[in-house]
Amino acid sequence: MLDEFVISKLSKLFNVISNQIRIKIIYILMENDSLTVTEIAEKLNIPQNTLSAHLKILYEGAYLVKEQKWRKVYYSLKEPKLKEILELGSKILYNKWEGNWEKIADATKKIETINQDKGVK
Repeated sequence: MLDEFVISKLSKLFNVISNQIRIKIIYILMENDSLTVTEIAEKLNIPQNTLSAHLKILYEGAYLVKEQKWRKVYYSLKEPKLKEILELGSKILYNKWEGNWEKIADATKKIETINQDKGVK
């Protein structure tokens, strides 16, 4: 069995990425490298206060980088392995959910394209 510390940290990781909005944030930042809160909120079509709560969770979990440039705060992914987690999750879904293969295949292809464009292995 895994060490309790490792199990606890894995549980926290999966809790952080178990939210639909946070998954969307990760996808958007995979595509765009760095965005402001306003830009992310516009892309997700959600209020900034809702977005800020989710960004805080990702930032405090050390999954995002926050950079202040003048009056704007830019967010980017700190942990590139999140891309691999989403890619693996898409592959698991592809094997499991027959009726939605096209949607899942498109998501997997999109992640792979982003990774190739950015030189991620």
